[in-house]
Amino acid sequence: MTTRRTLGVALAATFTGALVLPACSRSKPVEVNPIIPSIEVSAERAPLGSALEITYTWTVEEGAKKLDQDYRAMVHFLDTHEVMLFEDDHTPVPPPSEWEPGETYTYTRTRFIPVYPYVGEVEVRMGLYPYPGRGERPALKGDDRGFREYNVATMELLPQTENIFLVYKEGWHQLESAPENPNLEWQWTKKEAVCSFRNPKKESVLYLEADANVEAFDEPLNVSVLIGETEIAAFEVTGRDPFLQKLTIPADALGDDDWVDLRIVNSTSFTPSDAGLGDDTRELGLRVYHLYVDTFTGH
Repeated sequence: MTTRRTLGVALAATFTGALVLPACSRSKPVEVNPIIPSIEVSAERAPLGSALEITYTWTVEEGAKKLDQDYRAMVHFLDTHEVMLFEDDHTPVPPPSEWEPGETYTYTRTRFIPVYPYVGEVEVRMGLYPYPGRGERPALKGDDRGFREYNVATMELLPQTENIFLVYKEGWHQLESAPENPNLEWQWTKKEAVCSFRNPKKESVLYLEADANVEAFDEPLNVSVLIGETEIAAFEVTGRDPFLQKLTIPADALGDDDWVDLRIVNSTSFTPSDAGLGDDTRELGLRVYHLYVDTFTGH
């Protein structure tokens, strides 16, 4: 289950969370605010490059003190040498300044696991850090691994070969990356693009993360996603921000063939040079960051 790309989600934020440390030693007694961070992941054994559904829970116990400012969640995935592989730092929903004692807050985020030269056990640590600005991380209730980072889970990263591999056929431009962040990669489609994958012959989920330069189109951009000749989804792209579509592929749409074609059909396309957007003469449709198929079994 793979594309050849990872979405580099603001690695600078990682170091923001990692460097804002409390002005106290590990041995100094601290007053714990009884807020318990925890997570559940969709796959405790997940291949590199795969989509991971992460459900975050913040349990604010009775007697917890109200947080007097907003914090970001620090979420670090570390290898067995405590080297950070990737992160999912974010602003909790709702923000911590709105948390009330006796309440529990739960939400789910999707994170695509980057492709690193590492497989094996991963420890997940969570915490809170001030944002914006500097200051101490609040002391929470849990297994403090140092610097108010709390161990909340372990999981295992598997080789990328454990994924359903996508073969890119016609309608795709070459893979590109951002000069300032090589981890941010994408691939433009033409008006229509086709790829193939080995048929899992069971209900699956297609993840499509993409954006489009909607201002370049003379008409709204409508996208159809087909498995073979069966349309599994149709939607309109209304803005420039990246979007994530999670599309169910029914087992009967996959048929009995060993390989299945996945088609992305755009209602229109544009050529940047014709639209006054530079010298690029390619036909462009969607800019795809992740395209991934999962069966949610065997992990």
